[in-house]
Formats: sequence, structure tokens, C-alpha cells
Amino acid sequence: MSNAKEFFIENGVLKKYKGSGGDVTIPDGVTSIGNSAFSYCKSLASITIPDGVTSIGDDAFSYCESLTSITIPDSVTSIGMNAFWGCKSLAIITIPDSVTSIGAGALQCCGKLTNITIPNSVTSIGKHAFGGCGGLTSITIPESVACIGNDAFQYCRSLASITIPDGVTSIGAEAFSGCEKLASITMPDSVTSIGNSAFRGCKSLASITIPDGVTSIGNSAFSHCKSLASITIPDGVTSIGDDAFSYCESLTSITIPDSVTSIGMNAFWGCKSLASTTMPDSVTMP
Repeated sequence: MSNAKEFFIENGVLKKYKGSGGDVTIPDGVTSIGNSAFSYCKSLASITIPDGVTSIGDDAFSYCESLTSITIPDSVTSIGMNAFWGCKSLAIITIPDSVTSIGAGALQCCGKLTNITIPNSVTSIGKHAFGGCGGLTSITIPESVACIGNDAFQYCRSLASITIPDGVTSIGAEAFSGCEKLASITMPDSVTSIGNSAFRGCKSLASITIPDGVTSIGNSAFSHCKSLASITIPDGVTSIGDDAFSYCESLTSITIPDSVTSIGMNAFWGCKSLASTTMPDSVTMP
């Protein structure tokens, strides 16, 4: 059982834990866990957060390398930036429906995390939110999410498939880059932009249909997708970025719609199996 003297609390904010770790229970009356309150507490094995806590601050539990699981109570509405960054033993986390925002880098480099359900209350997934979670095999993104941030799932090397729900309008730069086992992805018509390097290095991805609402394909968006054999580019796309499909070694043919006016440098560089391309008159080359 934790000793009250182990906590520095001011006006309901737990500003610093000063104990030796192990199994820790935060005292009742705490309303928020402050920035870096438990950061680098490498011997912290478990934590009990009381009802009444409404926010978990930036870096609150970063590099708590022995922390294996955590349950966040229904009173919490926000999880700060880098809140659990580097918690390399964290395998289970329960996020309640009360949470509306998950900060940038919140669960980055939590390598033991295998699956996670994001509650319906969350509207955006911040940059780096799950980046480097190499053990993550599945994730459920709710329909409430409108934006997937830059690097959000970068280097989630075990992630095999993902469904992006209706309502998501943008997929950030490098959002899924380096997801080597990602073999299938479903993108809804609500998506209008695919960021630079969004799927770069997804070498298991065999086919993809780009939604009708997309107007531009970012630089290196699908580069080094070595298994990508077919791609459908819809009418409405006006530009294909630099290196967009470079080193897609299995791509055999592609039809570029009349709406495209510009194709970037090296857009299809290294596509050694590409035997035919239909190029509209509207295209101007760099």
C-alpha cells in the first residue's frame, strides 16, 4: 500500500511521485495526474488511478519500463502527449469512453501492446500516437475519428489489416509507414487526402483502392510497397507526388485518369514489372 508521503499533491494535482515503485495506488482526492508525475519510474509495476481523476498529463508515465497493465477510470477525459511513451512492458491498457483526446506520442514505443480499442468518444488520433508499437496486431478505430495524425501507426510492424471508418477525412504523413505486415486496408470515401509517405514501406500490401474523394497522392505515399500489384486511381485526383509509387516492384499496369494534371519526379521509379501505363493528355511532367 502506498504511503501518502510518497506523493506531492497541490490543489488536486499529483505533481510528483517520490516513492520507490512497485504496486502504487494514487490517493483519493487527486483530480489530475500532472506532467511527468511518474516519468522514468522504472520500477513502477502497477498503478491504480482513482475515480475523480479527469486528466493524465504529458509524459505522466513515460519510460515506466516495468508497467505491464493499466486501467483508466471513466472520469478521465484526456490523455496527454507522450503519456505512456517508452512503457516497453505495457501489454494491456483500457481506455474508457469518456476520453475525447489521445495526445501525440501517447503510446509510442509500447512494444508489448498487441491490441487496442479506441473509444467512440475520440475524434482524432495524434501524431506518433502508436508509432513504434511493434507488437500491435489489431486496432479498432471508431467512426468518431476524423483525422489520423502524422506517424500515428508508423513502424507497427505486426499490424496486418486495418479498416479506416467513414468520417476520416485525412491520413497524415507517414501514418502507416513501415507497417511491414499490413496486407489489406479499407479506406472510406470520406478520405480526401493521403499524406507524404503515408504507406511507405508497407511491403505486404498487395492492392488498394483509393477513395473517390481523394484529390492528391502525396510524395512517396506508396513507395517501396513491393507487393503492390494493382492500384485504382479515381477520377478527381489531380496530382501524383514525387516518388509516389517508386519501387513498387510488383506493379504491372496502371491507368491514370484524365483529371491528373501533374505527376512528380520519380513517381514510378524502380517499378520493374510495370509493362503498361495509360497517360492522359492533361498531364504535365516536371
